[in-house]
Amino acid sequence: MKKKIIIFTIALFSILLMFNYVVMPLYVRHSSLVVVPDVSGKDMNEARKIIEDSGLDVKQGEIRYDASKPIGMVLDQNPPANETVKKGRRIYLVLCGGEQLFEVPKLTGRTIRDAKFSLAQRNLLPGEIVKKFSNQYQEDVVISQVIQPGSKVKKSTKVDLIVSNGPQLGSIIIPDITGKTLDEARKILAERKLRLGRITYQPSSKTPGIIVDQYPRKEKSAVENTAVDIFVTQKRKEVEEEVFEEVEVDKPNEKGQEPKEDNEPKEKIKTEPKEKIKTEPKEKIKTEPKEKIKTELKEKSNEKPKEKK
Repeated sequence: MKKKIIIFTIALFSILLMFNYVVMPLYVRHSSLVVVPDVSGKDMNEARKIIEDSGLDVKQGEIRYDASKPIGMVLDQNPPANETVKKGRRIYLVLCGGEQLFEVPKLTGRTIRDAKFSLAQRNLLPGEIVKKFSNQYQEDVVISQVIQPGSKVKKSTKVDLIVSNGPQLGSIIIPDITGKTLDEARKILAERKLRLGRITYQPSSKTPGIIVDQYPRKEKSAVENTAVDIFVTQKRKEVEEEVFEEVEVDKPNEKGQEPKEDNEPKEKIKTEPKEKIKTEPKEKIKTEPKEKIKTELKEKSNEKPKEKK
């Protein structure tokens, strides 16, 4: 009986020692709380050291672009500063990526229109466009680009392009004659051993007699005596005025009378009939009673002396 009591006492004592020196320290260590330090505005390496010294873990989070702050600076943290968390909690840091850079796309083989659209999608701009004759690429297709594809550049960076001007047909380069008059165009083309082709007139509000378009386009290659078709402005108002005048002259008045002369004002045609209509009945109405009144007065004047006799 005494042996059982001694064994039970020893076992209970052993359990208490194990709980006090093994279980409790583990429980206390894992359940201890830590205040999250504030590392905003610090460098990533410095922030990592501060957080790890506090018994917490560090993990890099998202990248935010800000040109006004240096690359690698901590912009934000989660959980936030001064929050109480368990020891060993992971802290996510939002770092600054500096100024945002954009990747230059591959533009070779695309048309100018597609190239400009692709650059606009990446916040980039088309730069200088140089035309070059090419038998490999069709007209208005990008032959090469100055900034290589895959390069990282800043926003609104201009990308210079070399574009095909089509195959070279001859040694003569077509001059730009838009904005010139017919005489000036003939002179310029004659100097290049070219000639003036078909002339198409376009109604326009601009100065008449000015070339607004041409074909073939400027900087195209051509052989001697090639014809250059042009489009010339023509006054639009003159044509409209002529048509308006013809309609006015040929239009008869409402009562079937002959058309009025150009020098006669419109008011005469409208006012003369109205005056006739208004005056004729007025004269009849006003004059007839007057004659009756006069005759009656005469009769009365003649009757009065007879009564006196």
